[in-house]
Amino acid sequence: MPEQLFLPGIDPPPPPLRRPRTKARRKEPLSHALFLAIFPSAEDAASLAALGAQFDERHALKGTPAEPHRLHVTLHDLGGYDTVPRKKVQAALDAAAAVAPPSFEVVFDHAMTCASSKAFVLCGQEGTDALADFRQHLGEALADAGFKPERSFTPHMTLAYTRRKIGKHAIEPVRWTAGSFALIDSHVGEGVHEVLGRWPA
Repeated sequence: MPEQLFLPGIDPPPPPLRRPRTKARRKEPLSHALFLAIFPSAEDAASLAALGAQFDERHALKGTPAEPHRLHVTLHDLGGYDTVPRKKVQAALDAAAAVAPPSFEVVFDHAMTCASSKAFVLCGQEGTDALADFRQHLGEALADAGFKPERSFTPHMTLAYTRRKIGKHAIEPVRWTAGSFALIDSHVGEGVHEVLGRWPA
């Protein structure tokens, strides 16, 4: 290949600049997660927590048990946020207040570990119809307030977090009464569930 010549006084073009390699930054988790959840009565919560301790011993879960006051069934996830969205919170409070408070029995007859979250949960099907109906009414109120609630629903209650893989299996039916439902602000990474509103109060 012949050598390329350049005229006097004219510099050759500079070599192309190399782009510095940058490492992909991991997205930081959002600080707040809002959700609506239903809670057992205080008496039932204590019984459910004791049941969690029995499962821990039976299956050698060696996990972190959920505290009685935090036992719940998530009804609607309202999203994650950097800061608490006050207008959305107020809209959710107004929607929830328009729904009659829960007063029904829930029955869970299976237990398992969820692979994605490492949560050991109670779940069921036939004994959760009233729970599903309540969630439907709440979802309609949220939709009227401008939210877009998900239709899919797998009712479950987390008793503990564990690395043990426990397949879904039948258990003696666990019955508990829905005592209240609440709007929760979960402070991500801090282990704090702040109650923004509860019905009945």
